[in-house]
Order: sequence, then C-alpha cells, then structure tokens
Amino acid sequence: MPRLLVIDDRDQTVEMVHRQLPQFDTVTRCERRIPCQVCEERTRGCPLRCAHDFAEAAEALGRLPALPDLVVLDLHFALPEDRLLPEDKSDLPTEPKPRRTAVEGLRRRQGLLILEKLRASYPTLPVVMLTTTGSDLGADRPEDPLVYLCENEVVDSRSLAAEISRALALSHSVQEGPIFWGRAPGMAELRRQLEMLARSPLPLLLEGETGTGKSFLAEHVIHPRSGAKGPLVVTDLSTMPPALLAAHLFGTRRGAYTGAVEDHAGVFEQAHGGTLFLDEIANLDLELQRQLLLVLERGTVTRLGDTRPRPAMPKLVAATHEDVEALVQAGRFRADLFMRLNPATRLRVPPLRERRPDLPDLVRFAFLEALRSESLQPLVRAYLARFPTPDDFVEAENTIVFGRPRAAAARRDAFSLFLSREALARLDAHDWPGNHRELKLLAANALVFGLTQHLDTAAVADARQAGTSARAPAILDVPDPLIARLLGAVTTKRGRPGAAPPRGGTRRVEIELSAAGSFARVSAAVERQYLQALYEACGGDLEKMARELLGPRGSARQVHLRLNQLGLRLRDLRGATAS
Repeated sequence: MPRLLVIDDRDQTVEMVHRQLPQFDTVTRCERRIPCQVCEERTRGCPLRCAHDFAEAAEALGRLPALPDLVVLDLHFALPEDRLLPEDKSDLPTEPKPRRTAVEGLRRRQGLLILEKLRASYPTLPVVMLTTTGSDLGADRPEDPLVYLCENEVVDSRSLAAEISRALALSHSVQEGPIFWGRAPGMAELRRQLEMLARSPLPLLLEGETGTGKSFLAEHVIHPRSGAKGPLVVTDLSTMPPALLAAHLFGTRRGAYTGAVEDHAGVFEQAHGGTLFLDEIANLDLELQRQLLLVLERGTVTRLGDTRPRPAMPKLVAATHEDVEALVQAGRFRADLFMRLNPATRLRVPPLRERRPDLPDLVRFAFLEALRSESLQPLVRAYLARFPTPDDFVEAENTIVFGRPRAAAARRDAFSLFLSREALARLDAHDWPGNHRELKLLAANALVFGLTQHLDTAAVADARQAGTSARAPAILDVPDPLIARLLGAVTTKRGRPGAAPPRGGTRRVEIELSAAGSFARVSAAVERQYLQALYEACGGDLEKMARELLGPRGSARQVHLRLNQLGLRLRDLRGATAS
C-alpha cells in the first residue's frame, strides 16, 4: 500500500485521506504501530497525524527507516512567523506594517519554500502540491518533473486520489525492468520515439557516446517490443578484423577462400525474422557499405563464393558513437546507405553527464544491480554468513541510503548500503566519460573492495572465533576515500563550455549602490544586481548559475526560487537579455 506524508497546517487533508482514501496509508509522527483510524487518540485531536510545518516534516522523514512513496504538500500555511521558512528572517522589513505584509507573503508561498528544503535532502521524492488555481503560483509554478499540482477551488477526495495515483504511476515508470529511464528530457524523448519505432519494420540508427547503453537498449527494449519471432543477433563491428567483416556479415560457402572448410551463415541470415544489432557501423569501409545497402534493398543475402540468394530480412538496428551525417559530408559514409537507414528514425542516447538530475537514482540503481549480479554473489553470501541477518531476509528489499550509517535508517530484513552525501556530490561532479559502463564498473568495484575489506578485518575473525551469532541488519558503508580512489585522484567538474567561473573561481561584477534605509535592503540590492549579471554571463542557464554559486550540489530550482524572492522574474530577465 502506498505510504503518504501529508504536510499541511490544518488536519483536513489527512482526515480526508483517512476517511475516503483507504487505498493509501499515511506516515505519522508517532511511534504507534496501529492505523490512525482505530487509534483512540484520533478522536482527541491528535496532533501527530501529519506534519504541520517544515520542522515537523523534517523530524518525521529523519526518523523513518524508509522514505514515503509520496508527499502531499499544501501551498498556503497560516502559521506564526517563527514557524515559517526561511529560518533566517533578517531580510524581512523591521517596520511593523511592511513586515506583516512580507510575513503574509511567506505564508502564501510557504509550500514552495518547504519544497525547496525537501529537494535539498530528498531529490527523488514525488510531491503532490495542493493549490486552488494556477494563479496562486504564477511565475513560481514549479518546473520540477516530480511535482504534480492538484488544482481545484476545493480539493476533494476524488481529484486528490487521481493526482496521487498519477504521480505514483509516473514515478514508478522511470524504471522498466533493467532500464532506468529517469526524468531527463533526452531520455523521455528517446523513450517516446522507441515506443513508436520499435514495432516498425524500418531500420533504426542509434547514435551516442561509448558506454551509453545502445546495445542494452537493443536487447531489452527494441527487440522485445518489435514482436519479431526470430532471434536477436548482436555484432560489434569494431572487434572484427577488416578482412573477415564480409564473411561475418554475409556468410561464406565452403571453399570460397583458404580456410573456409564448411558453409557458414552470416549474421544477416542468422537474424532473419528477428533483430540484427550492428554496433559501430561507421567502421565499415565504403565497399562493405555498398554490399550492406544491397542486402537491405533486396531482403536477400548471397554468401561469399555462392550464387544463390538466401532470405535475410531482420529488423536492423545500427549504432555508432560518431555523427553519421558528418561522416557523409566527409565522404566516409555512403549517402544512399544513410538514407536507407532513414535519418528520420535516428535516435540519440544521451550521455550520463546530461542526466544530472537522475544521478542519485542512477547511482542507487547501479549499486542495487551490482548487489544482485551473479559475479558478486559469492562475496555477498560470504558477507551475510559472517554477519548473520534475520531469518526473513529479502534480497528484493535491498536499499541504498545516502548519508552516514545509522541503525535507524537500515532495513532489518534486507541489505542496507550507505553512501555519504559527500561521496554522492563527488560522483555528481564527475564527467563520466565512460557513461553507464563506467558507473556500473564503479559500483561493482566499490562493492568488491568494501565487502572484501570487511571480510578481512581482524575484528570479524575474532567475532567469528568467539562464536558470535547474534542476528543484526546487513549494513555496509562505502567509504569516501574508496569512491575518490575509484574516480581518480582529481575529480573534475562538468566539462561543458563556460561552466567554470573565470579567473580561478572568482567573478567580478560592478555594483551600483544607493541609500536603502537598512542593511537588509542594501544586501538585497547587491544580490539582485549580482544575479542579474550572472544570469547574462551564463546565458540564462540556471543550472550553470547554481553550480557557480552553490557548488556541485546546487540546483536550478534553488536559483529560480531565490530570483523570485528578490523580485526577479525569468520572463523579464529573458526579455532584457534578448534586447
């Protein structure tokens, strides 16, 4: 049953969930293990059924052994000033009337400030925000793909249930079997295209850097969805000697050349009625490209040394890490073959560095996959034997926790692996030239080193000799130095042009000051001018601004909220930049 955390200054929302939405469970701030519906405290005005401000929400989330599936968050909070965000209110006016106006503004947008705090600690937690109309948010409308708005003049149980169900369905859809799609725009577009083109008989051309998972997509997405009854045949043309490529592709007849002692079917024949994945197709010379074009046009193949054509009509999926269109212009790839591969169905697999918002989930996904891999099973079993776990241990419930090891955050019935937020920030700052292949290797190597280190400690040996058999949760901490060593001595930040500030990390901005009546207003004026100048210098890229201002853990959302707090609207900034 999905578990919800309700954050609302009033109890009406959580009461609605309890009474009218029995398909959802709620996270409370009490220690009792019984449902609120049958708790005697419920009729006595229990204040622990939901979180009424950010402090209560942080306390509830910090105490929970596992995060809830979703947060229901109100927008308006009628709370005393001391319970409102931000904690530091030194920027507010000191005069009574302007201060009351400013505090009222904080109440009207308190949900957005709570959302910003939640995102800093829990970047992948889905949120349904309650708001009466879109005009409540205006320019502050969240752009976060994990925020879903329930917009009604009066929030009713039916619309709330529908929005919660939609949010949960979309959240779960980011993972499909062994594929983690995530929420990056490039992956969303790729997924949409594959859903349409996988069933088509047209060939597909996958472009993407080495290690982005092109062959993985062919095996786990394109071939299963194609409906083809024939087999999937995978060929990496970069590993084949050039002299053997023609025989490998098209087959040979016995006696066709020295050493051809028997008939051999090429990969086109082998994949007839199925899917043929040709990796690094740009490695073919122009003559082999001509022969490949003839096979695609005729649907038949003639083995070397033979005269009889044989049927060969697989669904072709070609891949390369190079830009085929540029190769055509350079004369290294045939234009007619390029057209046959149908440029309209060219698909680009984005590199890992373009999926930064998904990186925590990708890291979690990679470590969980490594824990389940066959190659690591002997080490995992040995570790579990040395550190006996409860009898109801369930491998499917293994979890990755970002933070320092805490018994309260570990699962009792599964493997809990802890990775510090400093290590996660280091992973986020890495450029990942090897993309997903590099991430998978890092996860596997980290687990091998971590498990081996624990198994080889003298303390473990002493405990085993003493006959210790107390059952405890299976906890493994991945040390920060290990992550640093696996990534290399120096971790670089993103390698995109212009991402690094000039002059060794500093930036000069000319500021115009005038009397403002208070230091808070002077400070706001300085920050406002600085952010305007930085916006222009970064070309309007909020993510780049966040990296320069806040370091590798900064987010575009934080910058957007701060701009709004200072009265700087994106549409005005864009207009000023365009003019």
